[in-house]
Amino acid sequence: MKLKYEFAVRTICGESVAVAVGDDSREYHNIISLNETARDIFRLIQEGNDEDAIVAQMLQEYDVTEDKLRPEVKALIEQLRSEGLLID
Repeated sequence: MKLKYEFAVRTICGESVAVAVGDDSREYHNIISLNETARDIFRLIQEGNDEDAIVAQMLQEYDVTEDKLRPEVKALIEQLRSEGLLID
């Protein structure tokens, strides 16, 4: 699983956003707003991780159970997929 476009993720005034960069910005114009958890999930997707790897890495970073974390990971993945931003 990987993102269709190259994105830069930045935090501006406490708000994290992802924007397409380079030539990809000509094709994808939206700005994606990310909370702290979504920012970390997004970063792990950018690194080429699948859902299981994302969950495993985040369980090491966050004080949360897998039952609570996995639905959040799955939801963001499905949202990105429904918007045509993920390539399997």
